Amino acid sequence: MSKKRVSLALQGGGSHGAFTWGILDRLLEDNRLEIEGLTGTSAGGMNAVAVAQGLTRGGPEAARSELKNFWQEIHSAGKYSSLNNRGPIDKMMNKFTMYNSPGFMMFDYLSRIFSPYEMNPLGIDPLKDVIEKNFDFELLRTSSQCKVYLCATHVFTGRLRIFNIKELRLECLLATACLPTIHNAVMVDGEYYWDGGFIGNPVFFPLIYDCESSDIILVQLNPTVRNKLPTTAREIGDRLNEITNNASVVREMRAISFITDLIDQGMLDKNKIKRLNMHVIEDEAVFQELGWSSKLNTEWDFFMYLFEKGRHAADVWLKKNFDSIGVRTTAPMREHFVGSKWQHRDEHL
Repeated sequence: MSKKRVSLALQGGGSHGAFTWGILDRLLEDNRLEIEGLTGTSAGGMNAVAVAQGLTRGGPEAARSELKNFWQEIHSAGKYSSLNNRGPIDKMMNKFTMYNSPGFMMFDYLSRIFSPYEMNPLGIDPLKDVIEKNFDFELLRTSSQCKVYLCATHVFTGRLRIFNIKELRLECLLATACLPTIHNAVMVDGEYYWDGGFIGNPVFFPLIYDCESSDIILVQLNPTVRNKLPTTAREIGDRLNEITNNASVVREMRAISFITDLIDQGMLDKNKIKRLNMHVIEDEAVFQELGWSSKLNTEWDFFMYLFEKGRHAADVWLKKNFDSIGVRTTAPMREHFVGSKWQHRDEHL
């Protein structure tokens, strides 16, 4: 049986990327799919590179092992840090957030006063050690198993920078995950970069232009819809973080929907313009009670909770939508990204 070819777009979200790990584990387990390309930002980029390395070394099963090894190393790197573990109050309340953790509370307060250049002048970054230990960049740069694109933000111009698999190195992965309130800007080729989530979390266009597959699966970590008005400073901050991290995806989804409508109406030549089928795997209920602080939580119990939730979300999606791959869009375009037809039309007038 021939496999269905897809490309994956993986959102960033720190420790929430363990949810993506679960999704990828389930997709790789399904022998009916072939992954042609991946785009990713921050944790999404780390997951993408782990998949590419595993596929290069030994196929889907090796990719599953690479993902597990990476997340185990992330856990080990933060195992003894008060910044990355819950305090007794959060544990007693059975919450994975760290708003009552002394380490996080101190860091959150100090980061509003001092920059990482002041608090961490030596630029010590445990993530650097994890990346160096887990990824073979020489192997990745010569790989032909799948295409990988990492997103970063150019500090001086605010423009998007895409690093492809042929130019991958340590600095590229550090750049895509560089939160400016936590890390010093990362220099790549003489230029400074921050986390790509500010303007591309992630981007679709490399998958559109450089991959043959017409099906793109977005793995979404940041809730699109919330039904409760945020009223506290913490809730407002968390919601702003979600909206900001979804902004680029919403824009690209609207543009894709608009172009697809023009193709379907015969106003654009479908033989000259690629028609896409867009899909989304997510579970917004998982993240409704999680805020920004949990993106720094590296406890193994938290990772396994998200991993299992991700596997379940992927399993549900496969059962419901596998037959639609290569046929039609299954993503809730109007509900989550486009809005009403009048909003959609006005946007392009």
